Amino acid sequence: MSAILAVCGTAFCAMVSDGRMVEEPITDGKIKVLTDALPKVRKLNRNVLVGFAGDAVAAAQIINKLDEYDVQYMTLEKAVKVLQQAAQQTPCAPVGVRLLVGGRGRKGDFQLVMLASTEDYAPQTQPARDGTYLIEGACSHTEVAPYLEQYVKPEAARWHTLDDIAKTLDGCIARLAETDQTVNTKYFRELVM
Repeated sequence: MSAILAVCGTAFCAMVSDGRMVEEPITDGKIKVLTDALPKVRKLNRNVLVGFAGDAVAAAQIINKLDEYDVQYMTLEKAVKVLQQAAQQTPCAPVGVRLLVGGRGRKGDFQLVMLASTEDYAPQTQPARDGTYLIEGACSHTEVAPYLEQYVKPEAARWHTLDDIAKTLDGCIARLAETDQTVNTKYFRELVM
């Protein structure tokens, strides 16, 4: 139903999603596409990005809770807290929900946080470090880790521009779409620096 990929360095965070939304649950292996143009990544402000994979209806309800606040000045930490509280109160389909929150934290450091329904939305925070990239992803119906290992991580040493990163992430989603009909190649990208 969705794929979201993120890369975070010490001076940026970038996210890319596909655009496909399918009806859940999928029965008899028949996929009913509801739309091919649903952005699953949102720029809250100049410091914070939020993306999701999984139950799009539940994820939208969770993410829309942020709009009850002035998101223009919302910190990454506050966004994570609001999302965690909203997620724990929002029922979701068996496919679950994974949220990625990335960007600049309150102290100016870049970090990437994952919240997953399978972990009761306990935040898993990774700070960016010099000389390395944080690379994370989620996909509703396909294990994304092998794709990150095969198509994203080997390319990191060759990244010189943000366009290089976007091309790599787009390519990984394209590979996912080849084997998972719940993913398409309509890309939505966001960036904070």
